[in-house]
Amino acid sequence: MARRRAVDKTQTVDVTGRLPFLYNSLVPITSERHKDLRIKTDREFGIAANANAIPITCDEFAQVVRHYPIVFTTGAKPMPMALVGLRKGVNDQIDAQGKWATAAYIPAYLRRYPFLLVKEAEDAPRQILCADMSSTLFTDTAEGSTALLNDDGSQSEHLTGILDFATRYETSAQRTRQVMAEVAKLDLLQTTTVNLTKQDKTARIEGFQVISEEKVRDLDDVTLAGLARRGLMTLFAAHHMSMANFSNMAAVA
Repeated sequence: MARRRAVDKTQTVDVTGRLPFLYNSLVPITSERHKDLRIKTDREFGIAANANAIPITCDEFAQVVRHYPIVFTTGAKPMPMALVGLRKGVNDQIDAQGKWATAAYIPAYLRRYPFLLVKEAEDAPRQILCADMSSTLFTDTAEGSTALLNDDGSQSEHLTGILDFATRYETSAQRTRQVMAEVAKLDLLQTTTVNLTKQDKTARIEGFQVISEEKVRDLDDVTLAGLARRGLMTLFAAHHMSMANFSNMAAVA
């Protein structure tokens, strides 16, 4: 089992060329360098204001289907995304203050940010909790913030919770990668477009993939039964139902 640690005095990590979406840097959290580091209690998501699609895991489909269309990226390794805006570069769920729309689901990818579990090296078993230190969520001011480390350098209860969430997210992300690898192997995805008209304006939404219902129907019974037993058919159904959310999104630009 991979070991995970939030605080280490000597840890280093190589993330060269592997910064994920929205992250500008990744620095290991250490007791020596971050003893005074605090994170704001009041969350804001301005970092994603220009992102109209946010990565999600399969475990989130049940929540996302109630709010956004679930689509899939193109390319060799397709992944599920929550479409949170109709216009490229515009997140319709975030206001000018960086606050997420009231009662709307916030993808776990954003709730995990600015933290991330990273392997020390490509083939290393241990994962280290890192953070995007450019995030405006970090502060040195005590008011309206929570300490990441205790006075003795040990991880605070808050940091323990952050580490636990990052660990659970990585487990879910790994399962999602496995699911998507099977979807790609079965060639179930197809590119598509959605045309939306509101009043006298029309928008063409493209650049994504969906799971083809026709391709799923063409699978043999043994394959279908296997997908159903592993819960993938439920995920496919949630994805297809989520398409109805296109009609509930913001006015066509």
